Amino acid sequence: MFCGLCRKHGIKSRGNQVSFFYGTDNFRTEFLNAHHLSEAHAKASLMEATSGSPGNQATAELMVRTMSKVTLGRVENLFRSCHAIAKTGRPLKDFIWMCKLDDMKGVDIGPIFRTNKSARTFTYFIAEVERRNLREKLEQSKFFSVLSDGITDSSTEEAELIYVQFAHAGKVHCQIVGVQSVEKKDPLEIRSAIEKTLERNLQLKLSSQDWAKKLVGFGSEGAPGSEGETNGMAMLLREIQPCALTVYCYAHHLELSYKAVFQSIPLYNDIRGLLHSIYHFYHSSPVHKSSLITAFKGLHLRPVLPSQVGGRRWLRGLQTALQNFLKGYPAIVQQLHSAVEGRNDTSHQKANELLEFLLQADIVKFVHFLVDVINILSILSRVNQNRNSSIADVFATLESTLEMLRIYKTRPGPKERQVDSATHFHGNCLRGKGNISDVRSTVLTHLIKSLQSCFRDASQDVVKATVIGSFKLWPVKINPEFGEKEVSILIAHYEPLLEAANVEIDEVDPEWSMLKLEIYTRFQNIRKLTWDFVNSVYLHKYPNILTLVDLVLTLPASSAEAERGFRQMKRAKSQMHATIKGETMTDLLIIQLNSPDINNFDPRKAIHLWNTRTPSSTGDTRSNSTCSSNLESHYESD
Repeated sequence: MFCGLCRKHGIKSRGNQVSFFYGTDNFRTEFLNAHHLSEAHAKASLMEATSGSPGNQATAELMVRTMSKVTLGRVENLFRSCHAIAKTGRPLKDFIWMCKLDDMKGVDIGPIFRTNKSARTFTYFIAEVERRNLREKLEQSKFFSVLSDGITDSSTEEAELIYVQFAHAGKVHCQIVGVQSVEKKDPLEIRSAIEKTLERNLQLKLSSQDWAKKLVGFGSEGAPGSEGETNGMAMLLREIQPCALTVYCYAHHLELSYKAVFQSIPLYNDIRGLLHSIYHFYHSSPVHKSSLITAFKGLHLRPVLPSQVGGRRWLRGLQTALQNFLKGYPAIVQQLHSAVEGRNDTSHQKANELLEFLLQADIVKFVHFLVDVINILSILSRVNQNRNSSIADVFATLESTLEMLRIYKTRPGPKERQVDSATHFHGNCLRGKGNISDVRSTVLTHLIKSLQSCFRDASQDVVKATVIGSFKLWPVKINPEFGEKEVSILIAHYEPLLEAANVEIDEVDPEWSMLKLEIYTRFQNIRKLTWDFVNSVYLHKYPNILTLVDLVLTLPASSAEAERGFRQMKRAKSQMHATIKGETMTDLLIIQLNSPDINNFDPRKAIHLWNTRTPSSTGDTRSNSTCSSNLESHYESD
């Protein structure tokens, strides 16, 4: 005796159920019932329900019509649970207790597909739908950029997060492709990781002519100390596409660059240690904390307690700590004077040490200098982290930041000017000469050099020419010459790619002039326009210049999506309390970052894909051998 459905659809059970595929002479009722309720048999039954439609025309809608409403409803509930678990960053093992909760609430989910293996299978197919959607979008887009950001997890394993960015009809998309571990962070390893991830998850061979002619940019982390590595990476990518623009402009790694500069300055380390000691002096002692609040009230100031320095958002944390320090300086000094006069020997000694630092002229002046500098750097980081920032926005802000730092080399900033020649601060006599000119010059020189490296492998003329892609940088009133030079530079640099995208090169310049004239004539507030709206109005009239704008919008600039990927990956690892395989982490991140939210998620496409996919299918984006072994284990009944 054998199961005709399982044999027909090639679904093999595992364990003591495997004989139903090959044949058995065991006719016991409980043995037959166990197979009837197994996941393998259920899978074969679902495949039989939809086997009447030709494979090349099968759609989710046809599957819905042919599948039993009861069965479909159960599977939909299970898929929705898996999507919600992955979307919210919960561990997949929650699936089992969620099934029990559904039973208690009276939700019909059926007796099968309630195991961890089923959860992993459903999660894979939900992510697979998003991978196919992403590939379809890339095929429709004329250009794309690759973004790579490195991470090191708690097990010190190096890995790369790979994203693609593209623009279609003026709307920019940046989506994660996957996670790929690397043995070491060198250009060859990173390029290999990028190519493997794109090929495995999207069937996109980066070096092929069809895809290479679409590659316009590469965004990298540009971590401190990696200049030689990133230069090598840019050279390797230019072997694939010589026109590709390489940008190193990720906010978090810029902050690491700032941190590396500051930590080489002894005076900065003294101030950081002072901020750390003051924070713990008050937050570790309720008595001192209460006394400080009393001092604020006595001076008629709003209490501002010292804050801690550190954390992932290092720059923002340091900025807040310095600002709170200056706001609370008079109250802190007064409270420390009181503590010095107290009888507690431990508190007396610590308060005296802190007071000695607080009354040093160079400490006070350098803190004011740091606030000036960090206020400028924070603006650049904020623009970089804004997902709506274009490469032109980032570059314009970077140029302004560099110019302000050069100005600070010649004269003090607004905060530092308040204490430049002061001998007293808030009525307290400062000690020492307070000459920080050499230190400030060293800090500013290193910061300027660090910031200039963001576009070290990119053509400055091309980067400046991207100004046409940001309405925020357009002149308020029409300037006939605006953009003419920039359009010519972009055409000259990207001409082979534009021709491959069927752009009529000779039409771009006149279309730019006409489009610009119509925009200024029709719209009063240029700064509020968006390119997707402009495309909806003018794409049929000016397709060539708007295609060039899509190319500009495709160039990588913002690190917002990379930051989201970091946070989600960290959250997933902390929730699961275990080492997660790269493929599983890729599926989870794709669902978290690329899929619709819980309210808008439609599981039918994923159900259809799962229901029609067999271990022998060849259409999987992963390798056939890997896919086959994985799916066979997923079909196994627990």
